[in-house]
Amino acid sequence: MINVWDVLLRFILSTLFSGVIGWEREKEEKPAGLRTHILVSLGSTLFMIVSAYAFPGNGDPGRIAAQVVTGIGFIGAGTILRTGFTVKGLTTAASIWAVSGIGLSVGAGLYFPAFIATIFIIVVLVLATKLEKIFLGTHQDVGLNLIIEDRPGAIGEIGTLLGELNVDIKQIELGNSWEGKISLKILVRIPQKLTKNELLLRLSDLPSVVDVELI
Repeated sequence: MINVWDVLLRFILSTLFSGVIGWEREKEEKPAGLRTHILVSLGSTLFMIVSAYAFPGNGDPGRIAAQVVTGIGFIGAGTILRTGFTVKGLTTAASIWAVSGIGLSVGAGLYFPAFIATIFIIVVLVLATKLEKIFLGTHQDVGLNLIIEDRPGAIGEIGTLLGELNVDIKQIELGNSWEGKISLKILVRIPQKLTKNELLLRLSDLPSVVDVELI
């Protein structure tokens, strides 16, 4: 049977570990910050303690843990925001999911794995973006609204040009067609050396492109 001091220790460690991650998200003004991460971790810790010690010999601690991992997806989904082509909050949703794992680990008395996981999560959140910029350069996602000629090969010409410019196509959506024209929305990721204006100029030079603008 778990004693009072052990319970207190687990809740304190759960708060500290998740608080560090939540503080980083709060500092970056993300949809879920300090309080959300701490509450998720404390809840996960409590569920694991109840699962492991409330019904000795009659239950499977893994069952509640599995339900926590599944259920936390609903909270994570609430942090994901989509505006047009832009999707934000995926990293924060992942951090909430990871924090639930930390809470479960602490609740099970696995302090060292929880501590190591906290360090690795912070390293990823803080340093990954900086390393991407250093080694991969800065990329930015750009939404484009095009009106093109409705003829075979028109979209292919756009794809060929974007490939020559090292522009990645993230999403493409066909719109309405009228009088031999068709609207096209594209989400692209452009490299550091290419500006938005240069991309617009190169696209507007294509014979199949009637008009192009940023979304």
